[in-house]
Formats: sequence, structure tokens, C-alpha cells
Amino acid sequence: MTAAAGTSRDLASLVGTVLDGTYRLDQLIGEGGMGAVFRGRHVIMMRDVAIKVLHPDFNRDPELVRRFDREAQSAARLDHPNCIHVSAYGTTEDGMRYLVMQLLEGVELADLLTEPTAPKRVVEWSIQILRGLEHAHSQGVIHRDLKPQNVFLTRDQHGNQLLKLVDFGIAKLVGSDAGDPLTRAGMVFGTPQYMSPEQALGMEIDPRADLYAVGILMFQMLTGRLPFNHEDAIALIRMQVSTEPPQLPDNVPQELAAIVYRLLSKQREQRFPDARTVRAALERYRSNMSHKGRGDTSDPLLDIGAVTTDTANRPLPEALRPRQIDFVESVLQTDRWSRRTWFKALIAGCVVLALASVGLIYWLFFSEGPPAPAEPAAAEAPADPAGKTAATGGPGPSAMSQTPGPSELELAALDDLIKQGKLDEAQTQIDALLERYPGHAQLVWRDARQLAKRPTMHEAAVRRYGEVLKKSPDLERDLGFIDEVDALLRKRPYTDAAIALATDLGAAGVPILVHYINDAKPWATWAQRRQIRDALPADAAAQIDVVLNRRRDLEQYAEAPDPCAAALPVLQAIQAEPLADYIPALKAAQPPAMPAGAPPNPACDQAAALLATVRTAYAGRFPEAFAPAKPVKKKPTVKKKKKRGK
Repeated sequence: MTAAAGTSRDLASLVGTVLDGTYRLDQLIGEGGMGAVFRGRHVIMMRDVAIKVLHPDFNRDPELVRRFDREAQSAARLDHPNCIHVSAYGTTEDGMRYLVMQLLEGVELADLLTEPTAPKRVVEWSIQILRGLEHAHSQGVIHRDLKPQNVFLTRDQHGNQLLKLVDFGIAKLVGSDAGDPLTRAGMVFGTPQYMSPEQALGMEIDPRADLYAVGILMFQMLTGRLPFNHEDAIALIRMQVSTEPPQLPDNVPQELAAIVYRLLSKQREQRFPDARTVRAALERYRSNMSHKGRGDTSDPLLDIGAVTTDTANRPLPEALRPRQIDFVESVLQTDRWSRRTWFKALIAGCVVLALASVGLIYWLFFSEGPPAPAEPAAAEAPADPAGKTAATGGPGPSAMSQTPGPSELELAALDDLIKQGKLDEAQTQIDALLERYPGHAQLVWRDARQLAKRPTMHEAAVRRYGEVLKKSPDLERDLGFIDEVDALLRKRPYTDAAIALATDLGAAGVPILVHYINDAKPWATWAQRRQIRDALPADAAAQIDVVLNRRRDLEQYAEAPDPCAAALPVLQAIQAEPLADYIPALKAAQPPAMPAGAPPNPACDQAAALLATVRTAYAGRFPEAFAPAKPVKKKPTVKKKKKRGK
């Protein structure tokens, strides 16, 4: 019998069990990798419920227990029609954890996305999802794994469709995450197809990560396919970070497409500021379509009713409050256009055109030259003329200092040359511009990019990117810059300069440093590995391959400034946890000694004695590995007799 079959049998055997004298497990209705969901009954209140249990075998796994507890803690904060309601949580006498939720009848959203969905239905469903997120965010809960499998379609007491957000197992709880491994910087949680760029890079997230996932969901509902997908998870994450979404079909109204594209902005500052603002924009769009006769909201499948709970109107925290409405939202406001005739709109357009003409004439005839480019606001950064913005992997002015520098046309020309692979020509133009604008960050960034495309200039490119980051420290939060540097730093050879650049990236560099410290190839010296460890934050310790790095410590303690002090902790660790992985390094290890001319160190005698003790213990535990090699018997050579000629 397979392990899976055994697990299924164990779970099925729980049917009929009464948990804590209150909840009876009546029927196994679903199971996954770590537990199962039962249809249950509150035997005192005589009410049907859903009961989620963590499989007993996993109660010894602290990470899975922590995740199960997290789901309970997250859902317990929520009380909203569009969020799953949790009524109880507990642990049985034999240590099995369980979670009691409302019993839902319906289907997952994933079951309905086999083909494109009508735009008006997408709007209705999205509004409900956003209502649930609006409430969750107001309670300090960020879902982090919003996807069709975690949105459940059921019906309310009036028979109207009702969407509920479920599975808050990896949710982030704002204000209570200190030291929690499920929320530490550098750790990546979620489903790659729905992951925001900052989440994919292991950066600190906020509620706008959930809004990016809403954009993915809306795109998928409108088209029947994902905007980003790849069988390789790393390639998929790169797409989330730096690839612009495909065009939506022509049948998707332009106003609705504008909302989706803004939700999918790579830079979170360019997305809507919070769920409430997105919901308001969609509700204005829905009202506009109704006024124009382009949408019939009387369809009973779309009659979702109004949310009347007090929590829906509770003010959001300061960080989530809406900012001033911009142009994209203003064109969707019903009261701005629905009461105006086409003639008034035409007049307004003529006024705008006239003002633009006056400005152009003044610029051409009265200005002394083009004005210095002003730094755009973070949330409204315009696109680079070459189609490269900071969000899509190209140098953007938002992160650079406003010193005199090259024009946008000159920068766009450089971008085109680099994109076309005309690196020598690009280098010549960059050098010429750097003579006019020494050390300009935009030019240094492009110089780093063209160097990175040359196979023999890896080290020079790393150093050049380091110069850019020192000139503009804010770039450590620029996803386009991070994506370029991440791709470069994962190419061999790994050098001191690469380690230094990954360190300077801050939280965005943690995954790169973890990649270095856990690399199976022994390229890093003792000093380099120490440098990486010192740069990693304390909450990244769980990502380090302990066995691999203990083996490296055993192999390299002779390189340490104090070999004896370096040898003692690793010998003590492998003595406490004997593993066959350590045997080759243990057999090759030499008693540590201080460098020539250094004063005597008592730790050296202690380390030498401990090395002998550990070897003896391992020889007893793994006798085959320490058995003396059998002498190889040489076959006697037989001399061939030479034939004499007759």
C-alpha cells in the first residue's frame, strides 16, 4: 500500500469521531497534502459545519503546524459575507488540530474559468472579491495566495451568487509577524502564476500584492487564460517581474482594460492604492455601462445585493486610505459625464487642444530650450520613450538624481542599440555622453547593461551595477533594476564583487546570497562564505542548507584566521548529529593548527582531541566507510617468449 493510500485510509477512519465532545465528523469531502475537510455536525446546536483537520502525521512538523495556526488566526479576524467564516479552532487530546468553518455549497472559481467570461460578470465577481479584500486588509490580513482555487462561489439566503475568499494559510498578519518564518523578508510564499513582482522577489509586501493578484484573476476571467505562465517556475517569476501583460481582446471595453492594466503594474506605487479604490472604480464603470445600455445588471446571476455589515464601511488604516483620483478613475465617474451632452464633451476637448497649442507655440518661440525633465511622481511615472520603464527592466528617471544629463531621445537611442545587440556602437555613444555628463547614473546603468551582454565582461558589469546602486540607493526597490542584477549575479563566476552587490541590494539580495551559500559547487572560500553569512539577516537562517555548510566548514576551517576556534563548533555539531554526509570531509580533515608566528592557542589541543573522538564515534556508527582498504592484488605478469627465426 502506498503512503498516500495509507493516509487516505487513516483520514477516512476518522468519520464518526466527535472532536472535543462537540463536533462530529460525518463525511470526508476533500483531502490534500497536509489534511482533510469533513462535513460535520455541531452535536449540541444541531448545525452542519465544515471541519478542517491537520493530519496527525504532520502535527510534528512545526512549519505545517504554524501554517495551520496561521489560517485560524487570519480567518478569526474576519467577519464579512465575502470571507470564509471560522467559528472554532482547537486541538484534541491526542494532538490533532482542527478548524471549524461554515459549510459552503458551490464550486471553486477555478471550475468556471475554462473559457472567457462575459465582462459584466467579471466586474460583478471582482467587486465581491475586492469587498472581501477590503475587509481583510482593514483587519490587518493580507491573503498572499489569491487564486481561483481560493475563491468559492456559493449562494446567499436569497439565491444570489456570493463569492467567498478561503484558505488564509499563508496570510500575512500586519503587526504580529516579528520573527515569524512565514513572513520574513527574502522568503517567497504563494502561487507563482498569481504572485506580485515584489512577492516573487521575496521583498516586504503590503495589501497591493493582493491587488496584483486581482488583476491576474480579472485577466484570466476575461480571456480564459493566464497572462503569465511557464513550466519553469524561475522563468515564470521573471515574467511576473519584468514582462508586460499581453493585450486584452477587443471585446473587453477600454475602460475595464485600463483598470486591469493598472492592477498589473510591476511597480506597486503605480497600482491602485487599496481595494476600496479599485472597487469604487469598478462600481463607477458598472454604473456607466448601465447608463449607456451596455450592461444589464438585472441578470439574477449578477444580482449580488448590497453588503450591509458595519465592517464594510469601517475606515481603512492610514497606509491604505485612497489618494486623489487620477485621470483613469475620473473618466469612469458617472456624475462627471452621464449628465453632460456630447456637445459639452466636444467643447471641453477643444479647450484642451487650444491650451496645448498655446503651450507648444510658447515653447517653440519663447523658451530658451527644452526644460530639464522633472522627476515624475512614483505612482504616475511615465513610460520611457524606448518602451523601457523602471518597472520593466529599463533605467527609469524616477530613481535617478535630477542632475543635468542626456536627453530622453539620447537615452532611447542607447536602449535601442543595446536591445539590437550593437554593443560596440552603444559603448562609443555612452563614452561620448559620459565625457559630457561624468558619472551620470542613467548612463552608468546603460553601460552596466551593455557590459552584462558581453560574455567576457561579467566582472566589469557587476562592478558597474554596483556603481549605479551607490549613486542611486533607491534602486534597491526598483523591480526592473533588481531583475537585471538578479539575472547577472546568478551567472558564474561568483566573485567578491557579486557578493558585495547582492549585499547592497538589501532584502532583494537575500535570495541571491542564499543561492550562493547553498551552491553545491565548492567555489566560495571560507572568507567569502563568512561574508555571506554575516550579510544574511537572522530570519534567513532557516533557508541555509545546514548539512552542506557544516561540511564546507569542516573542509575549510584551516583557512580561517583562527583555525582552532573555527574547528570546534563544527566538530561539536557533527558529533551531536552524526550523518553520513560528513564522512568524506571528516576523513580528510587534519588537526587544526595556528598560523606560523601566532601565539599558542589552547583551543588547538581541544579541537585535535575532539577530531579524534568524532572520528572514532563515526567509525563505530559507519564501519563500512572507515574499514581499511583491501590491498589490491597485482596479477603476475607473464613474459611472452620470443619466437626464434628458423
